[in-house]
Amino acid sequence: MDSDRLEKREPDSPIITVELFSLLKKKQNITVRDDQYDFSTLLDAVRQFRGRRYRFRVIDTGRFDPFDLEWITGHGADLFTSDEARTQVHDLELISAASKRGNAFVSYLINRNWEDGGKDDLIFSDLLNVGRCGVYLHLTNRQQPRDIQQVARLAYNCAQGGSWLVYYHHGPLEESLMELGRNGAWIHMTDQSLEEEAGQDMVRDIVLSTRSSGSNVVLHWDGGNNFALLDDIVKAGAVVLFKSPLFDYKSPLKVLEKGIRRKRLDFRAYYLHPSVLP
Repeated sequence: MDSDRLEKREPDSPIITVELFSLLKKKQNITVRDDQYDFSTLLDAVRQFRGRRYRFRVIDTGRFDPFDLEWITGHGADLFTSDEARTQVHDLELISAASKRGNAFVSYLINRNWEDGGKDDLIFSDLLNVGRCGVYLHLTNRQQPRDIQQVARLAYNCAQGGSWLVYYHHGPLEESLMELGRNGAWIHMTDQSLEEEAGQDMVRDIVLSTRSSGSNVVLHWDGGNNFALLDDIVKAGAVVLFKSPLFDYKSPLKVLEKGIRRKRLDFRAYYLHPSVLP
């Protein structure tokens, strides 16, 4: 079962605190924001939840200081943060080290530029260090164009640190994505990236490049009718997610259902929810 979300109220109100601890009794993932509770309440809940097969996930809004987050992740909570909440990426190195003691992990979503002269830009060398420390980096080119050669370096450092880089690609496919896949990145794309013939010819090789390094392509299929192409991608081993419910018994896609269902998406290969493409 997917994670329960709690409606945002004032932090640590009696009602929401009762709801939180009632969720601990259920067999499911729990996802909360750090601005819903005070530190002691949240840490107590994480301690009680620790050791279960489900995940306790905390969305970081920047409310807690890094030392608090070390305690929270060190007791088993996964942390989902971003460059909007944390611009001091050095803090993530210590938080990630604590998360390993708690058998948890840290995911960091990157939307900003790096080293482009702006006061709010991230430093690329800092991101390389964060990747090597085991932080799962999530990177999108939706708002900022990305140098895939640099992204491949980030992916390599993540692999060396025991984590992954997850790349959300928007736009036509590029041959450089094959190098990115060989460096261990998970690559999300939609069928809109396959509208051009060049992309259709290239996608199978990109899938094979990711699988050679132990990662994969995650294809978000939104009603495309090129069933032969989809069949080829499934046979190559990609993970396919459908925006609409899985096809009915009359659909020509029905024969692909068994192969698609066999491909399970690792929960570390997406940011909070598999259907979201940042």
